[in-house]
Order: sequence, then structure tokens, then C-alpha cells
Amino acid sequence: MIDRFQYKSPLGPLGSLADKLFLEKYMRNFIAGRAVELKKIAEEGTAD
Repeated sequence: MIDRFQYKSPLGPLGSLADKLFLEKYMRNFIAGRAVELKKIAEEGTAD
């Protein structure tokens, strides 16, 4: 499975800078953490 996240930053160059400084790392961590939880849920469903 591949997660894709796409949007356009407001505020031009200032928004792009904020993305690189804050949002990119946050979203990578969020998606990675979500993947771990989804894996747990999927594996629990096959433990019968």
C-alpha cells in the first residue's frame, strides 16, 4: 500500500518554507505511525 498526500501551500514561498521546516516531518511520522497501527489491526484479524 502506498499513501500519497498532496496539497498546495498557502502564502507562496513562506508556506513552502514552513512545509519543509515542520509539516513534512510531521506528516512522515504520522503516516508511518498510522501504518504500524493498521498492520496491528490487520494481523489481529487473522489470529483465528
